Amino acid sequence: MDEQQLALEIAKGLVETGVEGPYGCVTCSTAGDYPSMGCSQWEGIGGRGDLLLSYIDGGAQFIGRTYSDIEAAGELGALSALLDSEQGQAAQNMILADDCREKYLPALSEVDGLTNPACIIYAGIWCPTSHYVVRNFLQRRVDRGYDINSLEAMRDLFREQYATAAGCEDYAEGYANRANTTYEYVAALSISA
Repeated sequence: MDEQQLALEIAKGLVETGVEGPYGCVTCSTAGDYPSMGCSQWEGIGGRGDLLLSYIDGGAQFIGRTYSDIEAAGELGALSALLDSEQGQAAQNMILADDCREKYLPALSEVDGLTNPACIIYAGIWCPTSHYVVRNFLQRRVDRGYDINSLEAMRDLFREQYATAAGCEDYAEGYANRANTTYEYVAALSISA
């Protein structure tokens, strides 16, 4: 499986599993008062969320605005509908494909010995949480002797250790669910090397 195919499978996996959210998802970022949007939870106010909005007709009205401002104006539904529109979905698919190809796969290629395409796809689906954290998490597990080319081992590592390693213990239950959902999705794929 070449890099283009891997990137496509990671992007499809993020959309199919919905682990980051559906296309029309709009939440308040845990890092500040700005919207976190779409199937990869791109963040607004100067971030990738504003880039996403710039590709969608009508998106400019939401660029640079805080989550509270959008909520107070009663426009969360309008933003969600814009993101879930055909043009909104196409823009998200384009940015997601770029993220997979330009960020996630290069980060994962730095992990010593990660070669199993299924495990690369699995780890790639975690990369929106932070591709740097995922890369470092996996490299530390390699250094400790874990088999990161076993899909079952990968699931167990992310389910049992990722929340603590990422400093997100408050999300441990959600991350455990994400680990299982991602495993079930990737295990059902027909993947050849």
